[in-house]
Amino acid sequence: MPESNLGEPPRAPTRSVLRLAFAVAGVVAFVCGYVGLHQHLSSSGEYGHTPFDLFYYDLQLFVLGAPPLDEGGPFPPLLDIARFAAPAVTAYAVVEACRLLFATELRRLRDRNARGHVIVCGDGLVADTLTRRLRAAGRRVVTVRSDMGTASGAGGVARAARDPSVLHGAGISRARAVYACTDDSATNAAIGLAAARHGRSPLAVYAQVSDPELCLALQARHLGLARQPGARLDFFNVDDLAARKLLTEEPLIAVAGRPPRVVILGATAFGRAVLVELARRWRVRDPHGTHMIPLALVDESATEVAAQLTHRYPFLARVCRIIPLDGGLTDLPQRLPRIGFPLPPDRVFICYDDEEQALKTALTAEQLWHGGPGSMVVRLDRLANLREAFGNGHGIGVLDDLSGALRLYGVVHAACDPALIGDDLVERLARVIHECYVVSRRRHGEQPGTNPSLVPWEELSEPLRRANREQAKDIGRKLRELGCALSPRVGPGDEHALEEPEIERLAVLEHQRWLAEQQANGWQYAPDRDDARRLHPALSPWEDLREDLRERNHEAVRELPVILADAGFRIVRVGNA
Repeated sequence: MPESNLGEPPRAPTRSVLRLAFAVAGVVAFVCGYVGLHQHLSSSGEYGHTPFDLFYYDLQLFVLGAPPLDEGGPFPPLLDIARFAAPAVTAYAVVEACRLLFATELRRLRDRNARGHVIVCGDGLVADTLTRRLRAAGRRVVTVRSDMGTASGAGGVARAARDPSVLHGAGISRARAVYACTDDSATNAAIGLAAARHGRSPLAVYAQVSDPELCLALQARHLGLARQPGARLDFFNVDDLAARKLLTEEPLIAVAGRPPRVVILGATAFGRAVLVELARRWRVRDPHGTHMIPLALVDESATEVAAQLTHRYPFLARVCRIIPLDGGLTDLPQRLPRIGFPLPPDRVFICYDDEEQALKTALTAEQLWHGGPGSMVVRLDRLANLREAFGNGHGIGVLDDLSGALRLYGVVHAACDPALIGDDLVERLARVIHECYVVSRRRHGEQPGTNPSLVPWEELSEPLRRANREQAKDIGRKLRELGCALSPRVGPGDEHALEEPEIERLAVLEHQRWLAEQQANGWQYAPDRDDARRLHPALSPWEDLREDLRERNHEAVRELPVILADAGFRIVRVGNA
């Protein structure tokens, strides 16, 4: 069942202090009662005052009375203290027992009535890390975990989270986001789909998928829907997010006027994600591809992986000179110079899934130590806390960090950033759509002074960002009009090349969508653009549209295969238009 922590200040220390105070009060009341009863009864012959009698009467003080006190006072001061303190301790104990007895029901009621909170489903490292990050950011969190009494592991979470009553019990109708983070991708997909069905806008649902290719396939199927459901659904991969954050924080830079030399050890999911992300970012720095990055990929199946990645992301061949080296590190220092890759490399990424192997490689491969501060990145998960032992930005460590060259990178911690996870596929495609538009318009001589849309994404106004997002979300509907669909660029397959009649048809559909959206927002036609007054020359039916404005729509459609390829997708034909 859901367990909640809705982001209030921690109350456990306060409650512990209160319990301790009442425990001390109970001891004091008992001692005072015993001594006071001894003083009161020592001169009385009606009641016995042996130690056992005094003990019995003293216990009765805690249940609101004792026979020796029925006749009234005066009583010794200590007994007066005890006859008030003892019932107070009893009353607190009753209240605490009721609180514990009804805690589960109270928590369920609070979860059901929560508003604007976040639901995290899962028991593993990702779920725990994400929950801590959300709470540290002041977010209200409800967790759905395994019921260890009846089921355990991802299956227990899946059965709970797919149950509509559990989702409603967690307050899904008023939640802001749902994260499915078990250790099983199929379970997460099932939870994400169930949450998307039972949730409603503006709920965002994010399902973790550990296999990058499966993640792409699920994203393609969801983006390919002709009509998106009310809740926003996306699938994320931890290695992909961590690579994106790593290259954002520490981008590749030129070294002495040349491209940096890069070595990637391990063609794991993280290693492949790092390769693709660094190529994407270098492409922005060098859009004409005049300075390709020399990149050595070292793995038992490096040649095969390099071919797969180049097929999946065609821009890699224009940005990187990938040098696949099948095998390990045994003769790497001799092999690299022979193929025109001088040592030492400028950046090294050790990406093995086996954390001990990754750390051992980093600490023993002396030939890779000379790239400068932070030049050797080691992928870690559960051993990421070793960062503190090596310093790594946490002060003075107890182990040498190779003069700052060694950087231990916690992949899960880096990826479990709610803002990073929220940057979903639609958002990324919207950015690429905008970037392609800016390049196209500047190629035609337009400048930001005449077109306010020609600015970086970060400076773009929210209405224009929203317009790009709506265009990205509509890709699936338009492709279905042609009898086409999205497919991940995985394995062999025939990509459908858009023909001129199809480009014309998609351009018309896009203009009609944009026209309806702008008119709904209060824009009107005018020969000259005026954003302040919401006037635009393209706000007319396609038949009346100027030729240059039609061509803008044609160009946007022609860029569509490039935009999709950047994200790892291709257009395939699945039926007749």
